[in-house]
Amino acid sequence: MSFTPLQNLQFHHQIDRVLNVPGNYRGGILEMAIVIDCSFSLDAIRALCRDISIALKKHSEVFRNVRLNLVCFSEKGIRSEVISLALLQTGSYFDSYEQDTKRQKRPEELMDYLKRFQARSKLVLFLTEDEHISETVTDREKMIQFMNPFLKQKLILIYPERMENGNDFIRRLILQTT
Repeated sequence: MSFTPLQNLQFHHQIDRVLNVPGNYRGGILEMAIVIDCSFSLDAIRALCRDISIALKKHSEVFRNVRLNLVCFSEKGIRSEVISLALLQTGSYFDSYEQDTKRQKRPEELMDYLKRFQARSKLVLFLTEDEHISETVTDREKMIQFMNPFLKQKLILIYPERMENGNDFIRRLILQTT
């Protein structure tokens, strides 16, 4: 899975939208998070992360020196560590990657974790194969509560065929409850 030129352009627009939210990024070293749904195959996640890191570095100088929190979301739990964007680009970080074949993860737990432990991140990318993740949410009110007030503005969900921002994701959740 690789970014098409259209997806690359959409990605740049999504990043601009997030970083230009009033009060979000004011310069200096950017802190960001990339959340990986471990249901991806090893080859797919390596290719996607390579494309993302290349696109980020091409976007602006801000991403040349970034504090990157990589969060792995699997059935075993949520694991986080700080790595360099170059390590993500080469794919060597994934030498110990284990694909999670179970689909019983709860997105509410992830958003709760992100709100509590990744609040300093100015940009949060969530890479997932499940384009219908909003339908797997069991407690929509909790999910909306975890994403408000700031996470929805920082979040970009990246699916294999498309991407959406956190505000659009919240709107889909609200529409599914009515």
